[in-house]
Amino acid sequence: MTRREIVERAITFKNPPRIPMKFDVVGVNDCYDVWTRDPTGWTWEFEGQAIDEWGCVWQRTGVRNTGQVVGHPLRDVECLKNYRWPDPDAPARYRDLAGQLAGATDRFVMFCFGHGIFERLHMLCGMTETMLGFYDHPEQIHQIIECILDHHLRVFRRCAQIADGRMHAAAMADDWGMQDKAFISVSLFREFFRPRYQRWFDEIKAAGMHPWMHSCGRINEILEELIDCGLEVVNCQQPNVVGIEEISRRYRGRICFETIVDTQSTLVRGTFDEIRVEARRLVEAWSTPEGGFIASDYNDAEAIGSTAERRRIMFEAFAETGKYPGYADILARTVDAPAGHSYSRQAIEEPSD
Repeated sequence: MTRREIVERAITFKNPPRIPMKFDVVGVNDCYDVWTRDPTGWTWEFEGQAIDEWGCVWQRTGVRNTGQVVGHPLRDVECLKNYRWPDPDAPARYRDLAGQLAGATDRFVMFCFGHGIFERLHMLCGMTETMLGFYDHPEQIHQIIECILDHHLRVFRRCAQIADGRMHAAAMADDWGMQDKAFISVSLFREFFRPRYQRWFDEIKAAGMHPWMHSCGRINEILEELIDCGLEVVNCQQPNVVGIEEISRRYRGRICFETIVDTQSTLVRGTFDEIRVEARRLVEAWSTPEGGFIASDYNDAEAIGSTAERRRIMFEAFAETGKYPGYADILARTVDAPAGHSYSRQAIEEPSD
């Protein structure tokens, strides 16, 4: 069975032989990301300040991260009438997509939009102005959201055409949660966002792909809406914020979880044993015997104050619980066992289809 088929079975609850893994720290990844380019040349590796194709001004901060948007071209909604939207058909956007696709081998290919609807909205307008705009300028906010969605859909259609069946999911990032609740009420979500997500997810599915979303924070109520819209995979990196037991009770078996030991707490400050316990508990609580679980990594350990060794311990626990074949040998090849720790030598054979 190919890696693509294993991921596909996990998403569709069709009895994968093991839990799919996304762990670059040990060179194991059943998925393969492809991206388009910003036609202006903006990249995540910018120095100091940089402007992306949307006119958003990015700035590096005093801590390790991807930067912060400090300049918002639509902070004043009066600027909307003269705003120049990015060109979804710009040839530079797709220049190396075919080359990226050629490197996928047997993996599950994810087309990554990057920022979704909500994140691009508040990057354009500013967070405060976005929140006020839902009440003070709803027509303009609706217009901006529609234009963002139209851009994303046109980019998606072009990528799907180039891929010609070689992309299997379309992934986006919209961080909907704070520490204790979502940024907006469910009623506002239904008014401004639910119809747009419905259209987006419907189009992704019509192309034979799976809608996939990263969303941080306590998204417990919003997740119900997203599932109803057709979201099939949610990437959740803060399981202790949403509550492992609550999410299990409400959503287990209804959506596939791509998840990780909590990046705000356990993966940063927990003992090795606490990391193991949480990884195993996540598999028990959020997966089903039929699937619905993908174990994931956090690639920039330094940004969250964690270490590569903690990520390897997490991989070991997920792999052991999720029946990943030969995981001990993988660990032995990538790192020497730390003092006081001996990786299990058990090797589980990959089931044949």
